[in-house]
Amino acid sequence: MWGRHLHNKAGFTLVDLLIVVFILGIVGLAVIPEFHTMAAASKLSEATAELVDGLHYARNLAVHYQRPFGLGAVVLLNTFTVFDLQHRWDFSPHHDDDPPVAPFGVVLNPVDKKWYVKHLGSLHEGVSIDSVPAGGGYIIFYPDGHSNFSDSTFVLGLGAAQKTITVSGTTGRVSVN
Repeated sequence: MWGRHLHNKAGFTLVDLLIVVFILGIVGLAVIPEFHTMAAASKLSEATAELVDGLHYARNLAVHYQRPFGLGAVVLLNTFTVFDLQHRWDFSPHHDDDPPVAPFGVVLNPVDKKWYVKHLGSLHEGVSIDSVPAGGGYIIFYPDGHSNFSDSTFVLGLGAAQKTITVSGTTGRVSVN
């Protein structure tokens, strides 16, 4: 009894395992580029949503406080800020104002309780602000919700992919293409 060897062992052979690893490798080669494309599209969409949120916030502030607020973007710095126009060129902070503002009128972000300055490159690696509205890269919203330009566009990019954000001058409506 003890000397008997079982010849019918259940399990995988080395050849079986190599075939499975080979098949998984082929599937992985097909999936990895698709994953990178999806990750890039996700980064670009998140950054676009970030800028759209800033535009909505500036517009809502203008309507709520019944005075002009804006959003300014700088291509070279890859940043945008939401600001109170009445303090835009004032170097002094006005923390007791409603809403509180930092130097140059930068308003407080209600979500993270920091000044509303967003660096897209550090928040969403690889995403860049490619184009801003003519006339200085900023848009002003007025108390009735309209903006200062007939139509304003911002373009964000990541590699060959781009998203265009358009603000209607007459309504202040924000759309993304």
